[in-house]
Amino acid sequence: MATADTAEEGLVVALWMWMDRHRGTGEILSIAATDHEPTDARKSFPCFDEPNKKATYTISIIHPSEYDAISNMPVAKKEPVDGTWTRTTFEKSVPMSTYLVCFAVHQFTSIQKISNSGKPLTIYVQPEQKHTAEYAANVTKIVFDYFEEYFGMNYSLPKLDKIAIPDFGTGAMENWGLITYRETNLLYDPKESASSNQQRVAAVIAHELVHQWFGNIVTMDWWDDLWLNEGFASFFEFLGVNHAEKDWQMRDQVLLEDVLPVQEDDSLMSSHPIIVSVATPAEITSVFDGISYSKGASILRMLEDWMTPEKFQRGCQIYLQKFQFKNAKTSDFWEALEEASSLPIREVMDSWTRQMGYPVLSVGDGRVIRQQRFLLDARADPSQPPSDLGYTWNIPVRWTEKNLSDITVYNRSEKGGITLNSLDPTGNALLKINPDHIGFYRVNYEVPTWGQIASALDSNHTDFSSADRASLIDDAFALAKAQLLNYSEALTLTKYLGRERDYLPWQRAISAVTYIISMFEDDKELYPLIEEYFRSQVKPTADSLGWTDTGDHLTKLLRASVLGFTCKMGDSEALKNASQLFEQWLTGTVSIPVNLRLLVYRYGMQNSGNETSWNYTLEQYQSTSLAQEKEKLLYGLASVKSVPLLARYLDLLKDSNIIKTQDVFTVIRYISYNSYGKSMAWNWVQLNWDYLVSRFTINNRNLGRIVTIAEPFNTELQLWQMKSFFEKYPDAGAGEKPREQVLETVTNNIEWLKQNRDAIREWFSNLPKNG
Repeated sequence: MATADTAEEGLVVALWMWMDRHRGTGEILSIAATDHEPTDARKSFPCFDEPNKKATYTISIIHPSEYDAISNMPVAKKEPVDGTWTRTTFEKSVPMSTYLVCFAVHQFTSIQKISNSGKPLTIYVQPEQKHTAEYAANVTKIVFDYFEEYFGMNYSLPKLDKIAIPDFGTGAMENWGLITYRETNLLYDPKESASSNQQRVAAVIAHELVHQWFGNIVTMDWWDDLWLNEGFASFFEFLGVNHAEKDWQMRDQVLLEDVLPVQEDDSLMSSHPIIVSVATPAEITSVFDGISYSKGASILRMLEDWMTPEKFQRGCQIYLQKFQFKNAKTSDFWEALEEASSLPIREVMDSWTRQMGYPVLSVGDGRVIRQQRFLLDARADPSQPPSDLGYTWNIPVRWTEKNLSDITVYNRSEKGGITLNSLDPTGNALLKINPDHIGFYRVNYEVPTWGQIASALDSNHTDFSSADRASLIDDAFALAKAQLLNYSEALTLTKYLGRERDYLPWQRAISAVTYIISMFEDDKELYPLIEEYFRSQVKPTADSLGWTDTGDHLTKLLRASVLGFTCKMGDSEALKNASQLFEQWLTGTVSIPVNLRLLVYRYGMQNSGNETSWNYTLEQYQSTSLAQEKEKLLYGLASVKSVPLLARYLDLLKDSNIIKTQDVFTVIRYISYNSYGKSMAWNWVQLNWDYLVSRFTINNRNLGRIVTIAEPFNTELQLWQMKSFFEKYPDAGAGEKPREQVLETVTNNIEWLKQNRDAIREWFSNLPKNG
């Protein structure tokens, strides 16, 4: 039995404390809530703090009588201790892992829905923000009902609560029956929040709901199989949101959120396998990263396509039923899928979970396909670090010709590659490998085929799906970065973008070319040519969208993305529009349309910001109660072209009354995106490292990752400074992997400039003057 008698026994509890002066009454409000994952339950109560040591819990909390207490289970009884204290005791729990135990003491109000199976779904929120919990309550019910049906298993507890915590270091935590959230991930105001905020809320809600099955009912046996929790939640969140918001194309948006970003991480030598040996709290914390989450989600997406969605769903149901209230390993999941499909799941999938990286498939003459490990560093030894699978993969290869599609497994033992038989009797159709980037690999065609693809995009880009267009652009730029394709071929693909009107390809194209933009930012000869070209490519789309916040969800996302890029490329009309909206907002009489706010705060401040406008923005940040608006204003503050104001901003990070603890690393990152602040942010982190370690601890994963703000660095001097800093502070804690990754990235940047500067300069210099 775990008893949290905090008032009587002075038990040290792993609490997030938050205090604020209520705007209406001026009284100080506070909330206390636990956050135990992965290894902090031991700070709250004596325990064997390991995921496979499941136990039942009867929790009792003594708290001030004007407060309420909530925990994983419903309240069993409340009784007065004396005139000012109350003891709340909760029902005995089901068997669960220590990291899922949670309790909170609060003075919040609540909003409730009832699931189709009769379970109360309650959201606790600050009283003045109750209206912002409506969307979360509706999405929770829709997705909860969907998952109960999809997983073929009812939720296991009598109730499910959620609470929005005003200063919360984690994005959200799936504690069984009491999910804790950062406000930005739960609260949505339709009049004040952007479409991207709405999508974020829906995605995090769905992610945490998945955990009520994958993670809570069935828990990984040890942290080396963390992906069984996080990869699954990251994949199924897209199914959940897709069910709730059918027009958002979430099945394709997984490319932008997970598949393509993590392919960049996983092409570094400093990556790691999905299943990785961990022992210490620092090592355990460090695997809460893109590999466990996003690569995990990506290989499940590939697996579902190969097995068929029906058999994949059945396998998941078998797995949940077999290991309910128990612990499981990856091999147990493979067995369940094999039972559902009679396919060699383990043989195929072990090659994706037990070694890092992924393959690139090269398509040669006679439709012969060969695989090799894809690495961004062309000089790296592809056999290192040693893998007993030799960096070859069993690959479910899907391909299409015209409207025909097929799938075949490319066995890693087939050293000479495989030949794909034509589906098209005429033999003239383009062979498209990996449609919609369904597989976790890249595809390289011969140069004439890339030319054919560029021509097809130019003449009728909608012959390819929007996911295909995003995939082709991303593959081409990644292949060029790895010296497997000339940059001229990759850049030629972008010539059609003036006619592109879909969110997925534009978002990924912007991401792909941002690397080139970042590397040549200080090149006074070449950078104007790059700006001019991309300005001409984005302007038709920007003009067609305009500056009125209208259209469906994806149009609003596209507008924000494209107008932001237009400003970034120095378009005078766009910058003028942003500045005018910003200056109108500064008068206090005009409200900026919600989906334009972030780019107006950024580029208005960058273009016309001064101390007066900066101070006004800071005041607005302090006075608004909506966390999503606060986050946008933080970005605006970080965009000012003034070293003294950025220095003042960095100083404010030490005042938690102004900048919340949860936002410290967000602000540092935002400042690093500013060309004036790039070096300042990095220098501040170095100068204040002892302070940051003292405040956050060396095992804090956000502190561990903050060193990645140096990823755009590209000089030998910057690399030497980074190495010197890491040598001065050798204890990296949870930041061991991020340090390796950022050093490798900067080393690659330096080499990349040597290899590609001339070719890229030549391509941009040879463009016709009108682009």
